[in-house]
Amino acid sequence: MKIAVIICEYNPLQKGHVYHIQKTKADCMCDRVVCIMSGNFVQRGEAAIADKYTRAKWAVQNGADMVVELSPEYVLTTAKYFALGAVKTANTLKGEKILSFGSENGNIDELKKALHFQENADFQKLFESYMKSGKGYAASYSLALRQLDSRLADILSSPNNILATEYLRALDYTSSDMVPYTLKRIGDYNDASLKNGFASASAIRSVVANGNIDSAKDCIPQEVYEYIASLSANYWNTAHDKLLAVLKYNFSKLNAAKAHGVKEGIENRIAEHLKTSSTFASLVSSVATKRYTDAYIRRTLLNIVLDNEYSARQLADSPVDHVNVLAIADDAKDLLSQFACRVITKGSQTDGNSLSSKCDNLYAGMFKSSCDCMQIVKKLR
Repeated sequence: MKIAVIICEYNPLQKGHVYHIQKTKADCMCDRVVCIMSGNFVQRGEAAIADKYTRAKWAVQNGADMVVELSPEYVLTTAKYFALGAVKTANTLKGEKILSFGSENGNIDELKKALHFQENADFQKLFESYMKSGKGYAASYSLALRQLDSRLADILSSPNNILATEYLRALDYTSSDMVPYTLKRIGDYNDASLKNGFASASAIRSVVANGNIDSAKDCIPQEVYEYIASLSANYWNTAHDKLLAVLKYNFSKLNAAKAHGVKEGIENRIAEHLKTSSTFASLVSSVATKRYTDAYIRRTLLNIVLDNEYSARQLADSPVDHVNVLAIADDAKDLLSQFACRVITKGSQTDGNSLSSKCDNLYAGMFKSSCDCMQIVKKLR
């Protein structure tokens, strides 16, 4: 069986994603498409616009054969480990495999060249010097690269090209037999416009937040539109402000210093700003610096609440011993036997103490109107 793997978040699924699924099937001539998708929380450190089962169902309705969950240990961290966790999950599939991903560049050979350049000693020296000067990771990365090779800097100035190189790095690190295939993206990841029937997921989330979902109707499948149209304009802020309440109520009882991603005393900065922040968004904005981005702060806050103490070494070395199937097409049940690890098909089979279960409980509490912060804390214990 020839299987194409797509690593995704579908937050929400839009027509560019559907095009990617369809184009992968056509170009790779595969028998099946398996999506490895983040769960109820996404890599930018936010609750997803819809729960993981709903988003997985959208994917299957639009051409995917199966969607499995990327464990939150690999989601609530940097792009490097997000990519590594997804590739390790994909490696549990048996048979001939292709890793299909979008990139602004659309050229595997140039992406590989950019990847290997990052291992250059001069690049590493410059990168570290910029980091020590107080620049953030992304800024240090871009400045160091541009100083040595402006052309490669242009390639790696876009988020999907950066993520693409991380996929290639993960393939090398795991000695994977997957063949990489990249599809040139239509539009820009950060483009806030809605045009030609295509829009980035971030642009769609923006119009949802502004209560203007009808402007994105042509850019998303009908079932996605119907779901999002049912949401209140302030649904996201209301849910995340519950997260702020949980932090205020429970911060002193949490071992923040040991949470994944916490470094250089950032927990003390969080504790200080918790006292005066009235919304989750204002807390993130207050704690973030040039060195620590909003996304890093959001992920760190979630890791503190979830008591996630996974280390980078654990993420790099721990094997993937199971996959959690979120959705599967009726005619694709043969995929269940294609994994060289345990396959979970029901929520009841999940370890109730796992980070995945904690994420599910937190998500449910944040979006259940009758659930207050004390009830959420109880769910997480």
